[in-house]
Amino acid sequence: MAQAIAPVEPVQTWRRFLTQETIVTVIVGLIVAVAVILPLITLVVSSFLVLDDLGFDTEWGLENYILLYTDRVIPKAIFNTFIISSGTMILATFLGVSLAWINARTNCPWADYLEPYNLIPFFLSPFVGAIAWHNLASPRIGLLNVWYRDFFGAEGYLLNVDNLWGVIWVTGLFFTPLVYLFVIGSLRRMDPSLEDSARTTGAGLLRTTLTITLPLVTPAILSGAIIVFVTSAGEFGVPFKLAAPYGWETLTTQIFTKAVGDDANHYLGATMSMVLGVITVILIWVQRVYIAPRSYTTVTGKGFRPNVLDLGKWKWVAFGFNLSYIFVAVVLPIFCLFIVSLHPVWTAEIIPSDMSMNNYVKTLFWWREDSIRAATDGIINSFILAFSGASIAMVLALVVSYMIHRTKGFGSKLLDILCVIPIGFPGIVLAMGVLVTYIQTPIYATLWILLLGYITRFFPYGQRNIASIMLAISEELDQSSRMSGATWFTTLRRITIPLLKPGIFAGWVLLFV
Repeated sequence: MAQAIAPVEPVQTWRRFLTQETIVTVIVGLIVAVAVILPLITLVVSSFLVLDDLGFDTEWGLENYILLYTDRVIPKAIFNTFIISSGTMILATFLGVSLAWINARTNCPWADYLEPYNLIPFFLSPFVGAIAWHNLASPRIGLLNVWYRDFFGAEGYLLNVDNLWGVIWVTGLFFTPLVYLFVIGSLRRMDPSLEDSARTTGAGLLRTTLTITLPLVTPAILSGAIIVFVTSAGEFGVPFKLAAPYGWETLTTQIFTKAVGDDANHYLGATMSMVLGVITVILIWVQRVYIAPRSYTTVTGKGFRPNVLDLGKWKWVAFGFNLSYIFVAVVLPIFCLFIVSLHPVWTAEIIPSDMSMNNYVKTLFWWREDSIRAATDGIINSFILAFSGASIAMVLALVVSYMIHRTKGFGSKLLDILCVIPIGFPGIVLAMGVLVTYIQTPIYATLWILLLGYITRFFPYGQRNIASIMLAISEELDQSSRMSGATWFTTLRRITIPLLKPGIFAGWVLLFV
């Protein structure tokens, strides 16, 4: 007698989705969403809140947006911000593309040795550059202007960076590496046969570069230019040092003014931050619309051997251009800061008898009675925030990257989108969002809110760094580990992390700086 076979129960849908990877992805996604989306939502809501005449109660309204056009200062600040962002974008794009082309596509002498120095401004704060160039080219105390007056016996000044053009000059120099990094990779991966074909038809070097080379790397150029525009629009330190004290207000300096002080109006500051946010969204949309319909494929299945263009005698001009950028962006500012730091009081003159290491002793040796306590506390707090922020951000970036590119659990695509958002928004916008979100919590006015802001702002850069390396590692290693019975966490700990150690360390150093 045949026995009845019990039907196999189908796997329940909820069990198929409720895996360990999915649970972790959802938890990590919630953490990222709270860190990224919540401040932006709070920022939008706060922009529609209006303080009453006494400054205590709020009500819904559009008065903050109306004030953007009727206020005496804010419209000028918006216009100045647009001028600075546009000028910085043009200068940084010209310098970045030129340097990338010289180092990647030409026979410029010692290009391999000069390339690392082109990236040094990327690791220096633009605010540091603003301080340096203020001491170099301020009309009254600028070292270069003092030398000009002493050498030529002239009156007045030769250079002046204490205005909008000075802001454009400094931010353009220090944001050049952003464009450089975007473009140089595309130039090195480009098939040189395209340029060779143009040269064989009689096109000169300049025409080939302008009509063949640069158009093919348009996506990289456009991406770098937009990032520079957005970043310079959100830059606070440079205009605060070089422009605001002399009557040139920008959106960031106005946001700072509205966010601090006895008459602070965080809601108006949130509204001005929304202006930067809207500009960012529009630029990202323009980039996608412009690039998406076009084809820029230069790397195909056909192999090629990269070569360089022979500039002939012009290679020394290219070398001089490369060296000049390093001189004005790296050597001159660092030299000026070092010389100024050796004087007890800077009088725009180098006085060897006054030079000493006393400022360093008072700043670094906090246990001395004559130490500058505010400076030592600032250095200590900066190192605490840099170390803890970089460490936490890289741990979060590692887990997020693994969830997105290895487990591909439920919600991984949404998690990937969340990680892109902080990259597209200026830092001042995210900072204002964090401020209005946590202003009534215990972490307000503590290191904790700074730590949260830093992690929110910079962890996507660590995530992108890890993701780029993870995508270059075959998934077969992870799959073999999982087939052997290892959990995702064991695979991450014993397989993935050891392979990613160089990238993790590089990302940590980047976030620390």
